[in-house]
Amino acid sequence: MQSLAPSLWRAKLTILAPRRARCVLFLCLSLWSMTDVMAAGVLKLSNVEIWLGPNQSTAELYAENVGDSMLYLDVLQRLLRNPGERPEQLVPLQEIEQPTLLVAPLRLALGPGQRYLIQLRELQRPGTPQVWRVTFQPREKITIAGELTDGAAAPLSLSIGYGVLIYQMPDK
Repeated sequence: MQSLAPSLWRAKLTILAPRRARCVLFLCLSLWSMTDVMAAGVLKLSNVEIWLGPNQSTAELYAENVGDSMLYLDVLQRLLRNPGERPEQLVPLQEIEQPTLLVAPLRLALGPGQRYLIQLRELQRPGTPQVWRVTFQPREKITIAGELTDGAAAPLSLSIGYGVLIYQMPDK
């Protein structure tokens, strides 16, 4: 009996060794894949409101990625026709014959810790006050998929946008 005990012990070790290695490998892969899931680009804007008036210096708008991965953004510029009312009437820049303000660039890629100056160009002063809404939308969408009790999938897509209001005032 005593001579069988060491051989059984060795057999048990050889069976457990690959199992432990698989567990350790699985744990390492799980932790590595979680870092990809948790990594995200986070946008920080220098202003949420900008006033452009006749006696004001040129305003600056900076976009900064304070996250730990790349951030790809679409920049949408729209004219707000009815400020303060619901629902908002937003007119895309492409539909305005003579815009008084241009925001550039229309697409932006920011690395972790990178900061970029957004160009605001007044083409002319408006005759009446104008309000522009500039939205920075990440090109990635967060999709959450789950299952209902009857087995039907229930996906949910979420897109987050960051906005800036630009008030463009006329010459008195």
